Amino acid sequence: MKKKVTMLTLAAVLATGVLSGCTSKGEQAPSSSGGDKASASGDKAMTITWFNGTWANPVPEPNNEANKKINEKFNVTFKPQYIPYDLYTDKLTVKMASGDIPDVIGTEGADANFVKWARQGAFLPLNDYVDQIESFKAIPDSVWDVVRIEGQIYGIPHYFPASGGKKPIIRKDWLDKLGLEVPTNFEELKEVAIAFATQDPDGNGKDDTIGLGLAKGIVYDPSFGAYWSNTWYHKDSEGQLIPGQISPGAKEKVTAINELFKAGAMDKDWTNKPYNDVFKDFNAGKVGIWYEQVGIDKGAQAGNLDIPTLKKNVPDAEVVSMPAFTAPDGTKGYVAGSGYYGVWMLSATLKKDEQKVKKILEMMEYIEQYVPAEDQNPSNEYYDWANGGEGKGYTMVDGVPEPTAEYTKYAPKALFSGDLGGWVVGDESMRDYEIKTKTPESKAFNKDMVGMLENSDFYISPVGRIHSSVYNSKISALNEFATNELTKMMVGQRPISDWDKYVDEYIAKGGKEVVDDVNKLLGEAGIQGEWKKAGQ
Repeated sequence: MKKKVTMLTLAAVLATGVLSGCTSKGEQAPSSSGGDKASASGDKAMTITWFNGTWANPVPEPNNEANKKINEKFNVTFKPQYIPYDLYTDKLTVKMASGDIPDVIGTEGADANFVKWARQGAFLPLNDYVDQIESFKAIPDSVWDVVRIEGQIYGIPHYFPASGGKKPIIRKDWLDKLGLEVPTNFEELKEVAIAFATQDPDGNGKDDTIGLGLAKGIVYDPSFGAYWSNTWYHKDSEGQLIPGQISPGAKEKVTAINELFKAGAMDKDWTNKPYNDVFKDFNAGKVGIWYEQVGIDKGAQAGNLDIPTLKKNVPDAEVVSMPAFTAPDGTKGYVAGSGYYGVWMLSATLKKDEQKVKKILEMMEYIEQYVPAEDQNPSNEYYDWANGGEGKGYTMVDGVPEPTAEYTKYAPKALFSGDLGGWVVGDESMRDYEIKTKTPESKAFNKDMVGMLENSDFYISPVGRIHSSVYNSKISALNEFATNELTKMMVGQRPISDWDKYVDEYIAKGGKEVVDDVNKLLGEAGIQGEWKKAGQ
């Protein structure tokens, strides 16, 4: 995941502290007094080296006030080194090649390098330790599988809400004006989108509105449910799971978009339009259906819906979420996210230092605690300590904590994963966004979106739970090919009657090898696509 906000507004998550993890509501957080050595591994002082990337600005510096708090709390000499993520991959590669591996190494995800280094023996297997830590038991198998190679767990993942990410939204005030309802299938979507583009829903007497927003690269994918998505949901005639881009659901989606495009319901130049420009158009009140996610300060980043700006431009504007369509097979729901963002690995050199391993895991567990939004204030001793203290790491504004410019200097959390984390609380923590949000418009949006997500099923894709070198080596080129060809079909540059020919081309370009290897590994691991039902 790169520095962008097409997932759950990462900058907002880092700034707010609503998605960490293990103190329940109403429960007194652990003591944070400097003399309290929160230690299950004895009082022997030790040096712990830590190497990770960061999006924080400024980058946390060694030996700052936060570092001193960590040393005092855990009776260690903590030596972290943080590199801006823009430079981190290259720096980490050099560090790993040197053989001088720090005690803890962080990455944004369990990528090909993670797999390679784990198989080369660079990381410590953690199965025995993980089983001893109560809060780790809340991590679902689908997330553990990401860091599990040949039965061994090689990393500790950080919590990230699996139900997050951009979901379809719609202008309800336009629906009301035209006497329409929120679409529940592609036929209704076409009716609504065409009406939005042709019946002057903004009442200015001009033909200047767009029904369905879409941007170059088919961003965001107009799937309206797992069945039509790019995930591995469908099976071929041999019973093997296949990529969504060559599935019957994709053909149905592409056909619908082609019809919308021909009917003038979409921006005629969408294939060349950056997605940020579509946000600008939506915020200006010119797009009826687009995509957004739960977050704190809408409009803080370019790639976000700015509801206060929209309301300024269109005082009567009302935005609501769109539940997934019911698929032909009876399923209804969206694709779940990975359920994590970031992984910590321990160096294999710690194999003979069990005390240090326990100390490191103890620090991880302690620092990654969940504090509900209503308890994020100076009177919560743990929250105050972890976030650097009121007036230093944060200030209270209208009852809500806001990080100061010196957050990374004072807040111990800044030396770990910001406020990502939370191995006990589930996605219900997203309800905290309603409390944390400042404007009434954004509060209403968050309440509506979270309510929809809490009542939605989510499909857990199996492909992220295995490690296929064939997939890793070929999928980028295959995705590029599929995006180009599907775009052509959507705008009529290639006939949809070419669908079978397109699928054959995809298979011939390496798709067969990918499908075969993925299904082989899924079979060996006993993993298949599965649904997480609402409320579970």
